[in-house]
Amino acid sequence: MTSRTENVTFRFREERNYSRFFSGQSLSLLGDEISAMAIPLIAIQILDAGAFEQGLLFFSKFLPALLFGLHFGAIIDKFAKRSILVAADLARMLLLAVIVILWAVGLLSLPVFLVIAFGFGAFNVLATICGQAYIPKLVPEPKLLDANGKLQKVTTFAEVSGGSVAGAVVQVLTAPIALILDAISFLVSALFVAGVREPGHPPERAEHEKPRIWDGVTFILRNVRLRAITLCTATSNFFSAMMVSLYLLFAMNVLHFTPLMIGILLSVASCTALISGFFTERGTRHLGVRGSLIAGQLVMAAGCVVLPFAGGDTIVKSLLLVASHGIFVIGMIAFMTTQVTYRQQVTPENMQGRVHAGSYMLTYGAFALGALAGGVSGEYLGIRETLVIGALGHILAAAWLLPRSVRVTDGEPPTPAKEEAHDIAS
Repeated sequence: MTSRTENVTFRFREERNYSRFFSGQSLSLLGDEISAMAIPLIAIQILDAGAFEQGLLFFSKFLPALLFGLHFGAIIDKFAKRSILVAADLARMLLLAVIVILWAVGLLSLPVFLVIAFGFGAFNVLATICGQAYIPKLVPEPKLLDANGKLQKVTTFAEVSGGSVAGAVVQVLTAPIALILDAISFLVSALFVAGVREPGHPPERAEHEKPRIWDGVTFILRNVRLRAITLCTATSNFFSAMMVSLYLLFAMNVLHFTPLMIGILLSVASCTALISGFFTERGTRHLGVRGSLIAGQLVMAAGCVVLPFAGGDTIVKSLLLVASHGIFVIGMIAFMTTQVTYRQQVTPENMQGRVHAGSYMLTYGAFALGALAGGVSGEYLGIRETLVIGALGHILAAAWLLPRSVRVTDGEPPTPAKEEAHDIAS
């Protein structure tokens, strides 16, 4: 997996459809940073959630990846992706509004909150898979790496600006009211995506041919490189979830930071996203796909290793929190941009939805299980001890990419796996 591919710089003015899609996603991602902090805080501050309940909350949010991911992939390959994205945005807007209304009338309870989180997670799964499958239809293949890199950078830029905004909004307006801003961002995102003109025509399919939900998983498992990337990502996500589900509890109850302070520190740390593109582009060019993925995973692991040791006076623990998140962001952007681009390149258009769905089910299904494991571990072993386990797991995840069978000789074209699709989808 060391092949070096020719990548072309992406320019927004040349790709108007992607520009509209990108604008909608950017606003939605900024709003997501508010709900990413507000939803766990509602559980902690209003519903008195502990470590186990926090794990259960994240489990509920990501469980739909396991239950519905493959079905969503088949739906995405069959219907117009633009309509699906708009519907997912509007559904998430309504679910956030329901949380605010129930809180306002005093009917919000933990069981109800978990059910809404499950529904919100289901539409998140649908939108994420559909977005990944839609990009190759909007952007020529040589520009995919750069286009994905820009979207990944804006994701982290949302953390840079959104983290401090989220902390301030949550502290001043309370967490439920802050969700209104995210609901508005979903509405605006839907309007932008609705303005995208569907390029070309949907891929032709024989009348007898129906998208089978397991085709995507079969496609991944038959390709040694996609299989290794997916297993690495799933392992990394499992241990990430153990840490993420306890992050706010650790920052608030152990390090004694306020939501505003947490938002400011995460925003400062996420500024490393501004230099991440430099490492991603040059890493892929000089190390190849496999080398860039291994490097990205190990950099993420380095950031995770720092987190459990955060402590001491305010300055020391603030610096350690910033260092941990900042290092993690550099590795995450390099890893995510490279693996998503590679998967898009080797997947034929009429299987984009199912392959991304298969990957999402396996990797974020692992995230759901990791969140539950993190909640149980945090409850019985302790929060800091669970963070140590999560950090060590990130190091082990890179092992999936080490076998010689995963390697690809230089110059090998990036799309050999497309030939396998005919046997799977026929």
